[in-house]
This record gives sequence, C-alpha cells and structure tokens, in this order.
Amino acid sequence: MTSTSERLKFAGFTLLIALGVALAYTVLHEGGHALAGLAFGGTVREIDVNFFNLGAHANIDGSFSRYQEAVINVSGAALPFLVWLVLTLALPKECSPLVLWAKFIASAGTLCSLLAWVVIPFLYIKNDAPAGDDVTRFLANSGLPPLAVAFGALVLFVAGWFLFVRRFPGTRSIWNVIIKNTGKPVPAWSWVLAGGVMLTAFIGAGILVTSTLGNGLPSPPKGYNSAATVDLSSRDRQAETIASFDLPKAGDAAIILRVSGIDTSFIDVTLVPSQGVPLLLMHGEDVVSTYSETQNQYRLPAGDYKIVLTSRKSSGILDVYFRFP
Repeated sequence: MTSTSERLKFAGFTLLIALGVALAYTVLHEGGHALAGLAFGGTVREIDVNFFNLGAHANIDGSFSRYQEAVINVSGAALPFLVWLVLTLALPKECSPLVLWAKFIASAGTLCSLLAWVVIPFLYIKNDAPAGDDVTRFLANSGLPPLAVAFGALVLFVAGWFLFVRRFPGTRSIWNVIIKNTGKPVPAWSWVLAGGVMLTAFIGAGILVTSTLGNGLPSPPKGYNSAATVDLSSRDRQAETIASFDLPKAGDAAIILRVSGIDTSFIDVTLVPSQGVPLLLMHGEDVVSTYSETQNQYRLPAGDYKIVLTSRKSSGILDVYFRFP
C-alpha cells in the first residue's frame, strides 16, 4: 500500500520535474530561434528564458528573406521536438516508475506545445490569430496553407505519443505509484490526489504552450513599451486605430515603428491627435523589406492620441513601441 506521505512526495516530485521541463523547453525553444538566426547571418541581441512571466523571447537582428524568417519562426518548436525525439529513441526502455513518470512529463510538455500549431492555423483562417505568435508569423512568411500546417502538427503530435507508448511499454505502471492500494477498494481521496497529480502535469504542459506564444519576437527597445503588433496579412485596413495614448501634460513622446517581412502595395501610419493636425509616421507604396525601423520623437501638447493604420492585405508584421517622459 502506498502511504499518504509517499503520495505527497510523489506530487512534489511531479512539480519539480514539471518546472525543470518548463525551463529546459524554454531554453531549447529560444535557443532554436537564436541558432536559426545565427545560421542566416543574424546577430542575437538578447535571449530571455524567464517562462514565469510568459515573456520569454529571443531578439535577433539581421536582414532575412521571408523563407529565412519562416525557418526562424518554426525553429523554436523544432529544436525541443528534435531533442525529445533523440532522447526518446536513445534512452533505455526499462526504468523505474518514477523515471518513467519524468519521461511522461517531459513528453507531455514537448508534444502538447505542438497543439498551438494545430489550433492557431484555424484562427489564422478566420483572421483571429494572435499577431505576434510564432505560428502566425510562420504562416505569413512561408505562405503554406494553414490547414496543411495544422494537419502536419497533428500528425507529429499523435505520432509522438504513439512512439512514446511503443518505446516505454511500462507506462501503466505509473498508476501503481499514484493509486496503489493492493487488495482494498481505492478510496476517493486517492483518486482525487491522482487527478491532482495528472492535472499538475497537464497544467505544466499548458504553461509551456502559452509561454511560447510570441517567442522569438523582438522585445521593446530599452525604455520603450510595446503598444501594438499587427499582422498585415490578415486583411485590408482603412484608417484603423491600432494603438492610443493620453498625455496629461505637454511633453516628449517617442514612437518606434518596426516592420518585418513586408511586401505591400500601400501602407500609411499616422499619429492623430484629438485636436490639431495629424502627423505622418510612415508612408510607402510597393514596399518590400525583410526588416526596417523608423524612430520618431515629438514635442506634443496635452491630449489624446491615436495611431491609425491604412494598409493593403499583404505579408508582414508591424510592431509599435512608445516611450514617454
């Protein structure tokens, strides 16, 4: 019979392994972005692997083609999956239940991160995909059919679990550690504890999925705050407000506009005050650029301000950053 203290120790072991897997996955994810950027001649300016604030990212400077951008986008998910695949094939089949449980948590974290690649393509079709996400950027840069990307990710997800079960046939022995109670009915509290342990594992996997959203994106320049990220491929935009701010008193306002992977027939970004004359921040026709950045600083009177975008549906991502005194 497994005692209560043993079950509690097992739950603690589960939490520690889940945190370790989350850290390892985040390092590999951002490392995948960074290695791909370096391979294409870029420079890694910053890597943040703090998954607790869901803000892990890799900042990569360089001039990349759309194909190269797509490879950088997908490398964040590809490197952890490849490392998991190698370890799954290399590690011995026979091991203790605790080691097997650790393998299960690592597999859940890695394989469940692929679910973002299954779900987001459907949101992309409906123009509801998160603009800054790796998957959204990959679809915009690669030009691949979203349904094909979703199907490919689903195949990898299912095949990964099939491989795990085939490689480690003793998976069922995990339950003997969690709810073992030989010869007697299993009490309800044991099932509750078992459910809590399983829930902890899958919550950890969910944290991995959400913490990787938007990874590999440029973080705000020092002293700036991110105001908007717009996927230009989602639709035409006509005088659409994408960001706004309020100045309670006159002062300096600095605005940075970044575009990556852009290929558009028309784009216009304007700063519109509640009173006064609008200020043109960016304007272009037949613009093709892998990466460009414009910085604007103005002495503005007090009031409300909007950043307004007019653009034709095309590839590319627009990022807006603010800095105020």
